[in-house]
Amino acid sequence: MARALIDLHCHWIPNIDDGAGSEAQALAMLHELAALGFELVIATPHMRPGLFDNSRQDLEAAFQKVLPLVECTPGLPRVALSSEHYLDELVYSRLLSGAALPYPGGRAVLIEFNFVEPPPMVEHRLGDLARRGLTAVIAHPERCAYFKDAPDRLERLIDAGAGVLLSAGSLDGAYGRATQRCAEALLERGLYHACSSDAHCPEDVERVSAALELIERRYGADEADFLFRTGPSELLSGHLPG
Repeated sequence: MARALIDLHCHWIPNIDDGAGSEAQALAMLHELAALGFELVIATPHMRPGLFDNSRQDLEAAFQKVLPLVECTPGLPRVALSSEHYLDELVYSRLLSGAALPYPGGRAVLIEFNFVEPPPMVEHRLGDLARRGLTAVIAHPERCAYFKDAPDRLERLIDAGAGVLLSAGSLDGAYGRATQRCAEALLERGLYHACSSDAHCPEDVERVSAALELIERRYGADEADFLFRTGPSELLSGHLPG
């Protein structure tokens, strides 16, 4: 598989959420992703009021604080900043007002739901974002019971214009057998547009290597290239790959 991979979902910024707990961990995560062939790793710390009360300004400050260290350390991938937006009323209002953190280029934005079901009128909310020029990219739907019970519900959100992002650890049971089965089913149905590390610590990067190998073995090098390189690139441009 051609390298120059892109990671759209990684918690490598230290001491801002439940991701890296130190600068050493941050550098180790980036080193290991570079060794797998990633040339761009986008930090996506949580914006989730009540759990991780991060504003755009908080996340930008944390990124700028660690960026000089990353840039002066040889062998690391390029890095950029976005956020994993928990789609509650407050964060939704930030997305509409421009107070959130879309992906670089401002054409797509990473969102997450609670693990039971999406918020009310989610298709309308995705439409509101689309009318503002933002393609919503749904993080790890395989972890949400709402989609485990009925994958066609995810298809409806894709029809509404949403992209879908697989977390690599879901494929080897990191989040339980039910999540693994759901990830496999969604992958079989071709519902993912990209695969990300969703790494929170250096050990999580091992799961990315395992996911790459599994996808190449089952579906071929072209599918692995799509999920880790061309798909992420298309999402950053605001388009749904396919």
